[in-house]
Amino acid sequence: MVNNEKTCHEENKAPEISVVIPCFNSELTLPELNERLKKVLDKLEGSYEIIYVNDASKDRTVFLLKDIALKDQRIIAIDLMFNVGQFRAVMCGLENSSGNYVVTMDDDLQHPPEEIPKLYYELKNNSELDAVIGKYIKREHSLIRKMGSVLARKIRGRVFNKPKDFHPTSFRCLNRPLVDAVISHKTMFPAISMLIFRSSARVSSIEVFHEQKKLGVSNYNLARLVKIFINHTFSYTSLPLKYISFLGISISIVGFALAFYYLSRYFLGQITLPGWTTVIILINLYSGLLLLSVGIIGEYLLKTLKEVNGYPRYHVRNIYRKY
Repeated sequence: MVNNEKTCHEENKAPEISVVIPCFNSELTLPELNERLKKVLDKLEGSYEIIYVNDASKDRTVFLLKDIALKDQRIIAIDLMFNVGQFRAVMCGLENSSGNYVVTMDDDLQHPPEEIPKLYYELKNNSELDAVIGKYIKREHSLIRKMGSVLARKIRGRVFNKPKDFHPTSFRCLNRPLVDAVISHKTMFPAISMLIFRSSARVSSIEVFHEQKKLGVSNYNLARLVKIFINHTFSYTSLPLKYISFLGISISIVGFALAFYYLSRYFLGQITLPGWTTVIILINLYSGLLLLSVGIIGEYLLKTLKEVNGYPRYHVRNIYRKY
């Protein structure tokens, strides 16, 4: 059964837990992931729903999701029309979730479903918290992915005053008020962890296992990590503008100082030949600074243009579920 209009916000009672999973080329991991998820969630108190968001996969992911969704009322499969990336796919899942608690996790089995009860009970048993984020006991990412994570943590730390020993991951559990706060942000470039910190200060972490990638290849290559870093940097902080302003002022001071120095030497008769080397150095320095400034301003203008034009974060082709 295919439904193009309804989401999982039904008139019946909301489930206790929603699990949101963005999927991209996940045909190798989906069968095991789905079975392990259901086995774990069946043991927890209350009802649940699993929301898979297919981010325009190029393999058989959408067919597998459609099959499992039409066999189980607790499973919802959302098929997106074009690839939007992990963060916007997660936002799609959050916007279509209805659980009192929402767990987000990856599709590659590196987030063990068996760790979900840790996150859920830690949050449920502490009314002072809005979110519990999994802290990996040992990261099993590639070197490039680890480097990308370090850069992302530094941005979050500078922008949101995140504690230095707090390392957000995509394996997390949020309560409904925080989910509603996160999805209220309509930015084209959502960074879920940053939006969580922007929405609430009542966030904690708990240690969870992080398994090695057994099947498939990582979707995070160097180019994609750089793109994510740029998007997050220019969407959530004005630090590049502040740094370039500071650099411009500093270089201007140095320039004036050099000008005064050489002018003094000229009047003292110590310079008889024009300073060709100095001129070349100053020209290169200022032209490089100018081009860098224009590039940074251009990135901000591009992000602003996309936000103002109202481009869709995603567009749903179909929602599959059994009624």
